[in-house]
Amino acid sequence: MKGRQNFRSQLCVILMGAALGGTVFAQAPYGLDSRAPIGPYLNNTMPPYDGAFPFPAVLSATGAFSDVQNVVPTAGLIPFTVNSPLWSDGALKERWMAVPNDGPPYDPDEQIDFVATGEYTFPNGTVFVKEFDLIVNEQTQEKKRLETRLLVRDENGAVYGVTYKWRDDNSDADLLPDGLNEEIPVITATGETVIHTWTYPSRAECLFCHNPPAKYVLGPKTHQLNGTFTYPSTGRTDNQLRTFNHLGMLNPSIDEAEIPTFLHSVYVGDTTQPIQQRMRSWIDSNCSQCHRPDGYGPGYDARFYTPLIDQNLINSYVQFRDVPGSLLYQRDNALDSTKMPPLAKNLVHEEAMAVLRQWIASPLEVLSVNFNQDNSHLAVRFNSHVNPETATVASNYSLDNNQVVTEAVMSSEPDTVILTCSPLAEGFTYSLSTRGIQDTAPSANTVWLNRATPFIAQFAPAPIAHWLANLSTRVEIGSGDDASIAGFITRGGQTKRMLIRGLGASLVTSGVDNALADPSLELYDNNGALLAINDNWADNANQQEIIDSGLAPASETESVILLQIPSDDVGIPYTAVLRGANGTTGVGLIEVYDLDFGVGPTIQNISTRGRVNVGEGVLIGGTIVLGSNSQDVIVRAIGPSLPLDDTLADPVLELYDENGALLRSNDNWRSDQSAEIIATSLPPSDDAEAAIVATLPPALYTAVVRGAGETA
Repeated sequence: MKGRQNFRSQLCVILMGAALGGTVFAQAPYGLDSRAPIGPYLNNTMPPYDGAFPFPAVLSATGAFSDVQNVVPTAGLIPFTVNSPLWSDGALKERWMAVPNDGPPYDPDEQIDFVATGEYTFPNGTVFVKEFDLIVNEQTQEKKRLETRLLVRDENGAVYGVTYKWRDDNSDADLLPDGLNEEIPVITATGETVIHTWTYPSRAECLFCHNPPAKYVLGPKTHQLNGTFTYPSTGRTDNQLRTFNHLGMLNPSIDEAEIPTFLHSVYVGDTTQPIQQRMRSWIDSNCSQCHRPDGYGPGYDARFYTPLIDQNLINSYVQFRDVPGSLLYQRDNALDSTKMPPLAKNLVHEEAMAVLRQWIASPLEVLSVNFNQDNSHLAVRFNSHVNPETATVASNYSLDNNQVVTEAVMSSEPDTVILTCSPLAEGFTYSLSTRGIQDTAPSANTVWLNRATPFIAQFAPAPIAHWLANLSTRVEIGSGDDASIAGFITRGGQTKRMLIRGLGASLVTSGVDNALADPSLELYDNNGALLAINDNWADNANQQEIIDSGLAPASETESVILLQIPSDDVGIPYTAVLRGANGTTGVGLIEVYDLDFGVGPTIQNISTRGRVNVGEGVLIGGTIVLGSNSQDVIVRAIGPSLPLDDTLADPVLELYDENGALLRSNDNWRSDQSAEIIATSLPPSDDAEAAIVATLPPALYTAVVRGAGETA
């Protein structure tokens, strides 16, 4: 087809503890005396990268086990466990790692890069082996071998994963080419037979969790290894970090006396440990692979070593004394399309959900106390929304050291009270006592008795590292339904201050022919209700607020909507529509701005739908990353899967930096970066559609969508 075509496409930019005390090692024996040499990639039986050569067809050919039928690991595999294991539908698991080495003395490329807090870096060629068994008769404890998974750190520092499904006679296990569900009969403790669905993951699904933001390797890290383990080959029990250190596996090596000071997670069912530590350990092992800064699951930080106050869990995903309102519980307790984790989960972890319900039932308490504006005002944040009638009574608060509280007022957040008090000395420790404060949780509504909270008088650190500040799309506006449609989601907090612009006439000065003479904007909520409409921006009642934002259009015929819109922790979608007033047509520009500068709720899943023509009639989208850190994004160009007629059959996507340099291009998404795209859980549904995954430093970026070969 030649000439101007009425194809449509869519461009999407998507954002993607406690110390272990009292342990004395003295001269106790180590769990293992030495580690055997082993070559990289299991003595080079596994490929150095996915595609270098075919994977071994059977488990016995991988060299992971010297005796496959009896699951005896080959020399050089070090067994380990984790304090808080990932829930795997009740399966029993054994774990080993093969860190390549040729014997002592050990070079850094034969050792794990140790950090007390955070993720480890393993040498290329390291292989992790995990064996899965399922109890199929709870009366006799008979087990069925399910699968053995291998995770390989490749020569580029990334990973690939493969799984081998055990044969019924346990003689060997066969490589699975793709994912698989198996229905397994299980006899319960009462003698009833139930069907257990077991999911064998595909190689692409392995990378959903073992992803770049999580540094690929999930289990072995300090707080997970800081616990005891009984080593099968010696029968000795020792702290794993101590044994690893003795084996020369850690770089730098650690002082054994430091081990009790390191964080340690705990098993969710360990009733000797505090409820909060048990639950935060479980959240870390089951959720932090995606829910972390720059991770694929925005909203909260699930990492165990992130302070609770900084995780964005409390009063967002966890609502104390409100189980129905706690999104974390609702999704972790689900098996439908809302379930978390979203892969390989066919059973709810009932033990963990019972502990989560206990944690949610925790009493009202103060989460944090920080300076607010100056040293005579304190922001007091509670772990629940508080009743203003009791929370704003100054006499319900008292400070030690003869400091006086003179006023208490609610902040803009329903869980935070601002106190006016005597000036406090920055850096000194004080104690705040609260009494008679009532919360608003539906399951409680209790007046809580006196509680004292020690705090250091200081300002809270700024939490923002990066954010998407703007999306703009240039597109040709036709008549009728051929408008430009922009969608976005606000997530977190209560409200979000947004500005949306519809430009046309001012584009002439940028050399745009056929600019839209009179753009008109509309904003709709997730129910399709019209929230605001504007034709000429100066007609807005908040004209001065628009001017003060610095984003007032150059032409009086252009449009602006500036308002506070609701937001919540699930995410609320909105749709902005740009069309020509009175049926006018031409090239227009629709822009969405975050006026909170990254504070509070975030803008996510930003998308634009518009007409894509040939030649200069392509769809052009721009975005700005602000802050101090880079932002992980996935950019998609969607066509065939749109529920519309006359869609763009084969979209091509190009991503440019602010200097016009091409960063990356893609035609069919499976042709490039397919593993990274699948790992985001946002792959296009049609192979002809395009996608790009990128880490973008703070700057301006442009995405262009066109039809392949100028035709469709």
